[in-house]
Amino acid sequence: MIQNRSTWPRRGFGRRTPSAAQVEDRDDLLAQRAARAIESARATAGLACTSIVVMGAASMGFVVPKSEILECEAYRRAVAALPCIWCNVVGYSQHAHLNLGKGMGLKTDDRTGFPLCCTRPDIEGCHVAYDQYRLVDGGREAHREYGLEWGRITRHTIVESGQWPKSLPLWSEPA
Repeated sequence: MIQNRSTWPRRGFGRRTPSAAQVEDRDDLLAQRAARAIESARATAGLACTSIVVMGAASMGFVVPKSEILECEAYRRAVAALPCIWCNVVGYSQHAHLNLGKGMGLKTDDRTGFPLCCTRPDIEGCHVAYDQYRLVDGGREAHREYGLEWGRITRHTIVESGQWPKSLPLWSEPA
């Protein structure tokens, strides 16, 4: 009787036992990733339940109560129609949410969003790089500062072009 044997190698084929230095490097990388996750969680702790704190350029925070966070499809579409605010490519933009106060199932107010391009064949989009804190040098705080400014520029552009949805209340800038 002929047995059917797979031409694929067995699972252990070609695997090597990692050296002590590789294990140590991996442990360091995992520890750094965990530290960043804890830092991010601490920055947004308590915000998911009642409010979102947005930091301004002068590090003066203002609070947006959760009940006042608005979603508006028409506004998101108007933002996505703009060119990418980072690389200026036209036709590939998405509405990107501010990376502050977000969490599992939580987004920030749509009015704080801005256009960033999506990933396309052989090109990583700015939206992915922004969400992974790789778009701007300077860490998470720099990303948040850029995001706040980009949101302000986007709101101004949409108001000036007359595309602000009539059903959406205007954003009031913090004093």
